[in-house]
Amino acid sequence: MEQCCQNKIKIAIVGAGPAGIYCALHIAFGFNKLNFFDYSIDIFDKSQALRTILPTGGMRCNLSNAIYDIKEFASNYPRGEKFLYSIFSKHFVYDTLDFFSSIGLETYTQDDNRIFPKSNSSKDVKDKLLNALSKFKNIKLVHKEINSKDDLKKYDKIIISCGSKRTEKLIESFNQPIVPFKRALCALKVQDFKYPKGVSVKSLDGDFIFSEDGISGPLAFKISSLNVDKNFPYDVRIKLFEVNELFDLISKNSKKSIGNIVSMLIPKSLASVIVDDFDKKAAEVSKEKIEKYSYLNLTIINNANQGEIVHAGGVALSSIDKNCKSKITDNLWFCGEVLDIDGFCGGFNLQNCWSSAFVVAKDVIKSIIEK
Repeated sequence: MEQCCQNKIKIAIVGAGPAGIYCALHIAFGFNKLNFFDYSIDIFDKSQALRTILPTGGMRCNLSNAIYDIKEFASNYPRGEKFLYSIFSKHFVYDTLDFFSSIGLETYTQDDNRIFPKSNSSKDVKDKLLNALSKFKNIKLVHKEINSKDDLKKYDKIIISCGSKRTEKLIESFNQPIVPFKRALCALKVQDFKYPKGVSVKSLDGDFIFSEDGISGPLAFKISSLNVDKNFPYDVRIKLFEVNELFDLISKNSKKSIGNIVSMLIPKSLASVIVDDFDKKAAEVSKEKIEKYSYLNLTIINNANQGEIVHAGGVALSSIDKNCKSKITDNLWFCGEVLDIDGFCGGFNLQNCWSSAFVVAKDVIKSIIEK
Protein backbone atom coordinates (compact mmCIF):
# COMPACT_ATOMS: atom_id res chain seq x y z
CA MET A 1 0.00 0.00 0.00
CA GLU A 2 1.26 3.46 -0.84
CA GLN A 3 1.75 5.84 2.00
CA CYS A 4 -1.39 7.90 2.32
CA CYS A 5 -0.11 10.92 4.21
CA GLN A 6 2.38 13.61 3.26
CA ASN A 7 3.27 14.34 6.88
CA LYS A 8 4.30 11.77 9.47
CA ILE A 9 1.39 10.76 11.68
CA LYS A 10 2.19 11.42 15.34
CA ILE A 11 0.60 9.03 17.84
CA ALA A 12 0.72 9.54 21.62
CA ILE A 13 0.08 6.75 24.09
CA VAL A 14 -0.24 7.89 27.70
CA GLY A 15 0.70 5.01 29.98
CA ALA A 16 3.46 2.44 29.48
CA GLY A 17 1.62 -0.35 31.25
CA PRO A 18 0.36 -3.61 29.72
CA ALA A 19 -2.38 -1.97 27.64
CA GLY A 20 -0.18 0.85 26.36
CA ILE A 21 2.72 -1.37 25.31
CA TYR A 22 0.43 -4.01 23.78
CA CYS A 23 -1.42 -1.31 21.84
CA ALA A 24 1.81 0.21 20.49
CA LEU A 25 3.03 -3.20 19.34
CA HIS A 26 -0.19 -3.98 17.51
CA ILE A 27 -0.17 -0.60 15.80
CA ALA A 28 3.41 -1.23 14.69
CA PHE A 29 2.79 -4.80 13.55
CA GLY A 30 -0.38 -3.70 11.76
CA PHE A 31 1.37 -0.91 9.89
CA ASN A 32 4.20 -3.28 8.94
CA LYS A 33 1.72 -5.60 7.22
CA LEU A 34 0.43 -2.60 5.25
CA ASN A 35 3.95 -1.38 4.38
CA PHE A 36 3.12 1.92 6.03
CA PHE A 37 5.96 3.52 7.95
CA ASP A 38 5.21 7.23 7.99
CA TYR A 39 4.29 7.42 11.66
CA SER A 40 5.80 7.79 15.11
CA ILE A 41 4.60 6.63 18.50
CA ASP A 42 5.58 8.31 21.75
CA ILE A 43 4.65 6.33 24.89
CA PHE A 44 4.52 8.57 27.95
CA ASP A 45 4.96 7.42 31.53
CA LYS A 46 6.74 9.01 34.46
CA SER A 47 7.57 5.52 35.78
CA GLN A 48 9.43 2.57 34.33
CA ALA A 49 7.65 0.83 31.45
CA LEU A 50 5.59 -2.20 32.53
CA ARG A 51 6.42 -1.56 36.18
CA THR A 52 2.88 -2.53 37.18
CA ILE A 53 3.08 -5.95 35.54
CA LEU A 54 5.91 -7.16 37.78
CA PRO A 55 3.90 -7.91 40.96
CA THR A 56 0.94 -9.49 39.15
CA GLY A 57 0.07 -13.13 39.74
CA GLY A 58 2.44 -13.38 42.68
CA MET A 59 5.37 -12.24 40.48
CA ARG A 60 4.46 -14.92 37.91
CA CYS A 61 2.11 -12.76 35.79
CA ASN A 62 -1.30 -14.38 35.37
CA LEU A 63 -1.66 -13.50 31.68
CA SER A 64 -5.22 -14.67 31.15
CA ASN A 65 -7.69 -17.44 31.90
CA ALA A 66 -8.51 -20.54 29.84
CA ILE A 67 -12.25 -19.94 29.66
CA TYR A 68 -13.03 -19.97 25.95
CA ASP A 69 -16.68 -18.94 26.03
CA ILE A 70 -16.93 -15.17 25.74
CA LYS A 71 -20.04 -14.73 27.87
CA GLU A 72 -18.73 -17.02 30.60
CA PHE A 73 -15.40 -15.19 30.56
CA ALA A 74 -17.08 -11.78 30.69
CA SER A 75 -19.22 -12.83 33.67
CA ASN A 76 -16.06 -12.42 35.76
CA TYR A 77 -16.24 -8.62 35.46
CA PRO A 78 -18.45 -6.86 38.05
CA ARG A 79 -18.24 -3.77 35.82
CA GLY A 80 -18.04 -3.84 32.02
CA GLU A 81 -19.37 -7.34 31.32
CA LYS A 82 -21.66 -6.55 28.38
CA PHE A 83 -19.30 -3.99 26.84
CA LEU A 84 -16.64 -6.70 26.67
CA TYR A 85 -18.74 -9.02 24.49
CA SER A 86 -17.82 -6.93 21.43
CA ILE A 87 -14.21 -6.38 22.54
CA PHE A 88 -13.61 -10.10 23.10
CA SER A 89 -15.22 -11.00 19.77
CA LYS A 90 -12.32 -9.14 18.10
CA HIS A 91 -9.45 -10.32 20.30
CA PHE A 92 -9.79 -13.08 22.86
CA VAL A 93 -7.68 -15.48 24.91
CA TYR A 94 -6.40 -17.58 22.00
CA ASP A 95 -5.39 -14.41 20.08
CA THR A 96 -3.46 -13.19 23.12
CA LEU A 97 -1.65 -16.51 23.51
CA ASP A 98 -0.79 -16.57 19.78
CA PHE A 99 0.66 -13.09 20.08
CA PHE A 100 2.81 -13.93 23.08
CA SER A 101 4.01 -17.07 21.35
CA SER A 102 5.00 -14.94 18.34
CA ILE A 103 7.31 -12.81 20.52
CA GLY A 104 8.88 -15.87 22.16
CA LEU A 105 6.82 -16.23 25.33
CA GLU A 106 5.42 -19.71 25.85
CA THR A 107 2.62 -20.32 28.34
CA TYR A 108 0.93 -23.06 30.35
CA THR A 109 -2.46 -23.44 32.02
CA GLN A 110 -2.97 -24.42 35.66
CA ASP A 111 -5.75 -26.73 36.81
CA ASP A 112 -7.74 -23.66 37.89
CA ASN A 113 -7.60 -22.27 34.29
CA ARG A 114 -5.12 -19.53 35.10
CA ILE A 115 -2.56 -18.99 32.34
CA PHE A 116 1.08 -18.20 33.16
CA PRO A 117 4.35 -17.91 31.25
CA LYS A 118 6.32 -21.18 31.35
CA SER A 119 9.12 -19.24 33.01
CA ASN A 120 6.76 -18.33 35.89
CA SER A 121 8.30 -14.89 35.73
CA SER A 122 6.51 -11.58 35.25
CA LYS A 123 9.93 -10.09 34.47
CA ASP A 124 10.13 -12.44 31.50
CA VAL A 125 6.81 -11.07 30.21
CA LYS A 126 8.09 -7.53 30.64
CA ASP A 127 11.39 -8.30 28.89
CA LYS A 128 9.71 -10.04 25.94
CA LEU A 129 7.31 -7.16 25.38
CA LEU A 130 10.00 -4.49 25.63
CA ASN A 131 12.34 -6.48 23.41
CA ALA A 132 9.63 -6.65 20.74
CA LEU A 133 9.04 -2.91 21.15
CA SER A 134 12.75 -2.09 20.77
CA LYS A 135 12.73 -3.45 17.21
CA PHE A 136 10.63 -0.50 16.04
CA LYS A 137 12.79 2.59 15.69
CA ASN A 138 9.80 4.90 15.35
CA ILE A 139 8.48 4.02 18.82
CA LYS A 140 9.91 5.95 21.75
CA LEU A 141 9.41 5.63 25.51
CA VAL A 142 9.24 9.08 27.07
CA HIS A 143 9.66 9.45 30.84
CA LYS A 144 7.20 12.26 31.40
CA GLU A 145 3.89 12.70 33.20
CA ILE A 146 1.03 13.99 31.08
CA ASN A 147 -1.51 16.04 33.04
CA SER A 148 -3.64 17.74 30.37
CA LYS A 149 -4.64 17.58 26.73
CA ASP A 150 -2.53 20.73 26.32
CA ASP A 151 0.55 18.51 26.71
CA LEU A 152 -0.51 16.54 23.63
CA LYS A 153 -1.36 19.28 21.13
CA LYS A 154 1.16 18.16 18.51
CA TYR A 155 -0.26 14.64 18.23
CA ASP A 156 -2.72 13.47 15.58
CA LYS A 157 -3.95 10.43 17.52
CA ILE A 158 -4.09 10.09 21.30
CA ILE A 159 -4.51 6.87 23.31
CA ILE A 160 -4.91 6.97 27.08
CA SER A 161 -4.05 3.65 28.71
CA CYS A 162 -3.11 4.50 32.29
CA GLY A 163 -5.59 3.75 35.02
CA SER A 164 -5.58 5.36 38.43
CA LYS A 165 -6.78 8.44 40.28
CA ARG A 166 -3.78 10.34 38.88
CA THR A 167 -5.40 10.07 35.45
CA GLU A 168 -8.58 11.94 36.41
CA LYS A 169 -7.32 15.43 35.58
CA LEU A 170 -6.09 14.31 32.19
CA ILE A 171 -9.39 12.62 31.33
CA GLU A 172 -11.40 15.61 32.56
CA SER A 173 -9.32 17.96 30.39
CA PHE A 174 -10.95 16.21 27.40
CA ASN A 175 -14.41 16.69 29.00
CA GLN A 176 -14.71 12.91 29.17
CA PRO A 177 -17.18 11.60 31.80
CA ILE A 178 -15.56 9.58 34.60
CA VAL A 179 -16.95 7.07 37.03
CA PRO A 180 -14.96 7.82 40.23
CA PHE A 181 -11.98 5.53 40.78
CA LYS A 182 -12.20 3.19 43.77
CA ARG A 183 -9.80 0.48 44.86
CA ALA A 184 -10.85 -3.11 44.23
CA LEU A 185 -9.22 -6.55 44.62
CA CYS A 186 -7.92 -5.51 48.04
CA ALA A 187 -7.34 -7.34 51.28
CA LEU A 188 -9.87 -6.36 53.93
CA LYS A 189 -9.69 -5.20 57.54
CA VAL A 190 -12.10 -6.89 59.96
CA GLN A 191 -13.77 -5.37 63.01
CA ASP A 192 -12.91 -6.91 66.39
CA PHE A 193 -10.33 -9.17 64.76
CA LYS A 194 -9.78 -12.34 66.79
CA TYR A 195 -8.83 -14.92 64.20
CA PRO A 196 -5.65 -17.03 63.78
CA LYS A 197 -3.14 -15.00 61.78
CA GLY A 198 -1.62 -16.72 58.77
CA VAL A 199 -4.17 -19.55 58.68
CA SER A 200 -5.55 -20.44 55.24
CA VAL A 201 -9.17 -21.49 54.78
CA LYS A 202 -10.81 -23.23 51.82
CA SER A 203 -14.43 -22.16 52.10
CA LEU A 204 -17.30 -22.93 49.76
CA ASP A 205 -17.22 -19.30 48.63
CA GLY A 206 -13.48 -19.31 47.90
CA ASP A 207 -10.04 -19.45 49.46
CA PHE A 208 -8.78 -16.83 51.88
CA ILE A 209 -6.14 -16.32 54.55
CA PHE A 210 -6.27 -14.47 57.85
CA SER A 211 -3.86 -11.54 57.81
CA GLU A 212 -2.66 -9.29 60.62
CA ASP A 213 -6.03 -7.62 61.06
CA GLY A 214 -8.37 -9.10 58.48
CA ILE A 215 -8.56 -11.40 55.46
CA SER A 216 -6.60 -11.60 52.23
CA GLY A 217 -6.48 -13.97 49.26
CA PRO A 218 -8.84 -14.61 46.31
CA LEU A 219 -12.11 -14.53 48.26
CA ALA A 220 -11.20 -11.30 50.06
CA PHE A 221 -10.31 -9.68 46.74
CA LYS A 222 -13.61 -10.81 45.24
CA ILE A 223 -15.57 -9.47 48.21
CA SER A 224 -13.82 -6.09 47.92
CA SER A 225 -14.63 -5.95 44.21
CA LEU A 226 -18.29 -6.86 44.58
CA ASN A 227 -18.76 -4.35 47.41
CA VAL A 228 -16.73 -1.49 45.98
CA ASP A 229 -19.68 0.92 46.14
CA LYS A 230 -20.64 0.09 49.72
CA ASN A 231 -19.75 2.33 52.62
CA PHE A 232 -17.74 0.92 55.52
CA PRO A 233 -18.55 -0.88 57.69
CA TYR A 234 -20.48 -3.63 55.90
CA ASP A 235 -21.20 -7.23 56.81
CA VAL A 236 -20.30 -10.37 54.86
CA ARG A 237 -21.16 -14.01 55.46
CA ILE A 238 -18.73 -16.68 54.25
CA LYS A 239 -20.05 -20.21 53.83
CA LEU A 240 -17.36 -22.42 55.32
CA PHE A 241 -18.88 -25.83 54.52
CA GLU A 242 -22.20 -27.55 53.89
CA VAL A 243 -23.99 -27.89 57.20
CA ASN A 244 -25.21 -31.37 56.20
CA GLU A 245 -21.58 -32.47 56.17
CA LEU A 246 -21.36 -31.46 59.80
CA PHE A 247 -24.60 -33.25 60.71
CA ASP A 248 -23.30 -36.42 59.00
CA LEU A 249 -20.05 -36.26 60.98
CA ILE A 250 -21.97 -35.69 64.22
CA SER A 251 -24.18 -38.73 63.57
CA LYS A 252 -21.03 -40.85 63.23
CA ASN A 253 -19.10 -39.22 66.08
CA SER A 254 -21.80 -38.17 68.56
CA LYS A 255 -19.56 -38.74 71.60
CA LYS A 256 -16.84 -36.43 70.32
CA SER A 257 -16.82 -32.74 71.16
CA ILE A 258 -18.48 -30.38 68.71
CA GLY A 259 -15.21 -28.44 68.39
CA ASN A 260 -13.22 -31.48 67.33
CA ILE A 261 -15.85 -32.43 64.77
CA VAL A 262 -15.98 -28.91 63.29
CA SER A 263 -12.18 -29.11 63.13
CA MET A 264 -12.57 -31.97 60.64
CA LEU A 265 -13.96 -29.44 58.18
CA ILE A 266 -11.97 -26.26 58.93
CA PRO A 267 -8.62 -25.53 60.63
CA LYS A 268 -8.77 -26.28 64.34
CA SER A 269 -7.36 -22.85 65.17
CA LEU A 270 -10.38 -21.27 63.47
CA ALA A 271 -12.83 -23.72 65.01
CA SER A 272 -11.50 -22.83 68.47
CA VAL A 273 -12.52 -19.21 67.82
CA ILE A 274 -15.97 -19.66 66.30
CA VAL A 275 -17.16 -22.71 68.32
CA ASP A 276 -18.01 -21.23 71.72
CA ASP A 277 -18.82 -24.63 73.26
CA PHE A 278 -15.79 -26.37 71.80
CA ASP A 279 -15.54 -29.19 74.38
CA LYS A 280 -19.24 -29.94 74.61
CA LYS A 281 -20.40 -33.30 73.25
CA ALA A 282 -21.79 -32.85 69.76
CA ALA A 283 -25.00 -34.70 70.61
CA GLU A 284 -25.77 -32.09 73.24
CA VAL A 285 -25.44 -29.06 70.95
CA SER A 286 -28.61 -27.51 69.51
CA LYS A 287 -29.35 -27.69 65.80
CA GLU A 288 -29.42 -23.89 65.66
CA LYS A 289 -25.85 -23.61 66.98
CA ILE A 290 -24.60 -26.37 64.70
CA GLU A 291 -25.98 -24.52 61.68
CA LYS A 292 -24.28 -21.32 62.87
CA TYR A 293 -20.86 -22.96 62.77
CA SER A 294 -21.05 -23.50 59.01
CA TYR A 295 -20.78 -19.73 58.41
CA LEU A 296 -18.24 -17.06 59.23
CA ASN A 297 -19.80 -13.64 59.79
CA LEU A 298 -17.44 -10.68 59.45
CA THR A 299 -17.80 -6.92 59.60
CA ILE A 300 -15.51 -5.21 57.10
CA ILE A 301 -14.25 -1.84 58.29
CA ASN A 302 -11.80 -0.85 55.54
CA ASN A 303 -9.60 -1.93 52.65
CA ALA A 304 -6.04 -2.99 53.39
CA ASN A 305 -2.90 -2.25 51.40
CA GLN A 306 -2.41 -5.79 50.18
CA GLY A 307 -3.79 -7.62 47.17
CA GLU A 308 -3.80 -7.32 43.42
CA ILE A 309 -5.36 -3.83 43.82
CA VAL A 310 -6.92 -2.62 40.61
CA HIS A 311 -9.24 0.34 40.33
CA ALA A 312 -12.94 0.13 39.66
CA GLY A 313 -14.23 3.19 37.86
CA GLY A 314 -12.70 5.14 35.01
CA VAL A 315 -13.88 6.41 31.65
CA ALA A 316 -17.66 5.97 31.42
CA LEU A 317 -18.41 3.26 28.84
CA SER A 318 -21.41 5.23 27.58
CA SER A 319 -18.99 7.93 26.39
CA ILE A 320 -17.00 5.67 24.03
CA ASP A 321 -17.94 3.56 21.02
CA LYS A 322 -17.44 -0.18 20.52
CA ASN A 323 -13.81 0.48 19.48
CA CYS A 324 -13.09 2.42 22.69
CA LYS A 325 -13.00 5.71 20.79
CA SER A 326 -14.32 8.84 22.45
CA LYS A 327 -17.74 10.03 21.35
CA ILE A 328 -16.81 13.50 22.60
CA THR A 329 -13.31 14.18 21.28
CA ASP A 330 -12.14 13.08 17.83
CA ASN A 331 -8.93 11.05 17.52
CA LEU A 332 -9.00 10.01 21.19
CA TRP A 333 -9.12 6.40 22.43
CA PHE A 334 -8.97 4.64 25.79
CA CYS A 335 -7.84 1.12 26.70
CA GLY A 336 -6.96 -0.99 29.72
CA GLU A 337 -7.62 -0.10 33.33
CA VAL A 338 -8.54 3.50 32.52
CA LEU A 339 -11.91 2.17 31.32
CA ASP A 340 -14.73 1.55 33.80
CA ILE A 341 -14.02 -2.18 33.56
CA ASP A 342 -12.56 -4.41 36.24
CA GLY A 343 -12.52 -8.14 36.82
CA PHE A 344 -11.88 -10.68 39.52
CA CYS A 345 -8.50 -12.33 40.12
CA GLY A 346 -7.51 -14.97 37.60
CA GLY A 347 -6.07 -13.12 34.60
CA PHE A 348 -9.26 -11.21 33.80
CA ASN A 349 -7.90 -7.70 34.28
CA LEU A 350 -4.89 -8.35 32.06
CA GLN A 351 -7.12 -9.86 29.37
CA ASN A 352 -9.12 -6.63 29.37
CA CYS A 353 -5.82 -4.80 28.81
CA TRP A 354 -4.77 -7.06 25.92
CA SER A 355 -8.16 -7.09 24.19
CA SER A 356 -9.08 -3.43 24.52
CA ALA A 357 -5.55 -2.42 23.47
CA PHE A 358 -5.81 -4.57 20.33
CA VAL A 359 -9.21 -3.12 19.42
CA VAL A 360 -7.88 0.43 19.84
CA ALA A 361 -4.79 -0.37 17.75
CA LYS A 362 -6.90 -1.67 14.86
CA ASP A 363 -9.22 1.35 14.98
CA VAL A 364 -6.31 3.80 15.07
CA ILE A 365 -4.78 2.10 12.04
CA LYS A 366 -8.13 2.21 10.23
CA SER A 367 -8.56 5.92 11.01
CA ILE A 368 -5.18 6.65 9.41
CA ILE A 369 -5.18 4.31 6.42
CA GLU A 370 -8.75 5.08 5.35
CA LYS A 371 -8.40 8.83 5.81
